[in-house]
Amino acid sequence: MADQCRWFAARHKSQQATWALLNLQHQGFVTHWPTFPERIVRRNKVITISRPVFPGHIFVLFSLSDRKYVAINSTPGVVRLLPTRAHRPAPLPAGFVEALQSREPSAPVVAETLQTFAANTIVRILAGAFYGKLGRVISSAPRSTRSRLPSSLSQFEEAVRHWRGGRCGDGKPRVDRF
Repeated sequence: MADQCRWFAARHKSQQATWALLNLQHQGFVTHWPTFPERIVRRNKVITISRPVFPGHIFVLFSLSDRKYVAINSTPGVVRLLPTRAHRPAPLPAGFVEALQSREPSAPVVAETLQTFAANTIVRILAGAFYGKLGRVISSAPRSTRSRLPSSLSQFEEAVRHWRGGRCGDGKPRVDRF
């Protein structure tokens, strides 16, 4: 299993995603930077630009048994492999990047749908890489929509408790389970 290639996440420097991807590809790494097209108005013209699905992150395919991956952290445009405080990088869940690659055109649909929710709305993801996960909408605006997925049920309960105002009139914590 150590010889199997897996996808890993890396942070890239601000505004240097294409530079980091180019440098990684020159070193022989397979990379992926999921983007979606967005139409915007600039100088009274409608143009289409690529927005990243995960701002600040790129994905790199490699095997931990091949020590060549240590060069990624010193690649121009790359900040560091994730997690940053670990001795070795942690692979992404199996099938995560492949699911993103198969659903790339649906990213704008997700963003448009999330824009209809108010901040702090609890949502359940019904399709894609985060299928079945619950999350809280942090902010929603025409140009940017952010959502947070809790890493555990206790964090979700805490988020709901905070969102609902803490405690009911009887002094018991109020937690809504879905």
